[in-house]
Amino acid sequence: MRKNNQDSGYAGPNFLLVADGMGGHAGGDVASAITVSRLAELDREPAGDDALELLRTSILDANDRICRGVGEQPELAGMGTTVTAVLRAPGNRFALAHIGDSRGYVLRDDKLQPITHDHTFVQMLVDEGRITAEEAETHPQRSVVMKVLGDVGASPDLDLSLREAQVGDRWMLCSDGLTGFADFDDISRVLTEVADPDEACRQLIDLALAGGGADNVTVVVGDVLEGEVETTAGVSVGSVHLNPRYAAIGANPETEAPTDTVPLQAVPGDEDGKTGHEDTKPLRTGSGEGEEDDDLGEEVGKRSFLGWIITGLVIIALIVGGFFAYNYVSNQYYVADDDGKVSLYRGLDTTLGPIELSRLEDTTDIEVGSLNSYSQDRLRGSIPAGSRDEADRIIDNLRKEAERSTGVTGNVEDSTSPTDPAPSPPNSSSADPSDAITRESQ
Repeated sequence: MRKNNQDSGYAGPNFLLVADGMGGHAGGDVASAITVSRLAELDREPAGDDALELLRTSILDANDRICRGVGEQPELAGMGTTVTAVLRAPGNRFALAHIGDSRGYVLRDDKLQPITHDHTFVQMLVDEGRITAEEAETHPQRSVVMKVLGDVGASPDLDLSLREAQVGDRWMLCSDGLTGFADFDDISRVLTEVADPDEACRQLIDLALAGGGADNVTVVVGDVLEGEVETTAGVSVGSVHLNPRYAAIGANPETEAPTDTVPLQAVPGDEDGKTGHEDTKPLRTGSGEGEEDDDLGEEVGKRSFLGWIITGLVIIALIVGGFFAYNYVSNQYYVADDDGKVSLYRGLDTTLGPIELSRLEDTTDIEVGSLNSYSQDRLRGSIPAGSRDEADRIIDNLRKEAERSTGVTGNVEDSTSPTDPAPSPPNSSSADPSDAITRESQ
């Protein structure tokens, strides 16, 4: 569905990485490519170095390169990327670094368990007990990522840990293009049943595309094997592969990264460094008539007149804004479950106080129960459409699915939202990384 790939990934004998870029057409693909290009240098046999510290410093260097890239090309301001990376370490261990909403999982003894924690707004609400995992799936702020690498005005706050490796483990890293559109149980089934890592990746991507595929999807799978194993050289995918020139952006250490150190209400100083407030004259008051009192009255009159002008402009702006808002809402549609039937609504699936911002436009004869569970879940949360034609296309796809009565959900045209969907939080049975897998280390 997207015109460009903002994901980048890397798979090698000793290093796995997924980076999901953000920042629009001119940014996200650059940030992820810079990151993977820099970190791919880590794919080498583990030595006596502290793998966790090596991974941390390398990611911080990639962050500096992204910021320097903005200094070289200001139009890239605000670009960033998620990072989920696994580096082989001495002593049958892996160093794991994570920031953002990409994910890492380990399949051990046919049980798939998460090893990363989403840095998203909805995950924070779930952690605090303010919403449930089910509510997070349809929360209006589900796309908000709280931590990323890049030009975001803050030093990256990485999750770092050392993980024990066991022969037979299967590791999977993925962007939210997979977890946002494929069912957790289906992901687990493919990783369990498909022995070849390449084929497992292909089938997982097919799941995401069948589920709507409205986002870039990148999957990296690595198996822990025993002894000397012949492996191919590392392979890069996504933006870093399609746009190798991006790797040179920000590579010059002499380029200064942009800084924003001037406070918003700073006052220019004079030659002595003072703020200039010392020469400000206080207002004089008195009961007698005089030139200064006349000046003060004139100034108050001017301010009053200016206040009326500003008030009028604000009212006009509200009227104009209301018109455009009404026009926007009137041209939005969504498809949802209405009493067991696939139904079409016009407007937005939300309320403004007591005001409903949508109305029922049409109820089809498609039974929601005739669709598979994934499509049913999407309908309970509503499927947005930017036009009537898109809504009709979604309904047509659901009708075809109901007629086929197969286990595959929708097709590529099912998704109509251009924004990145946040991945669904893991189910309760696998919400926390397993203590059997994790050995945390700062």
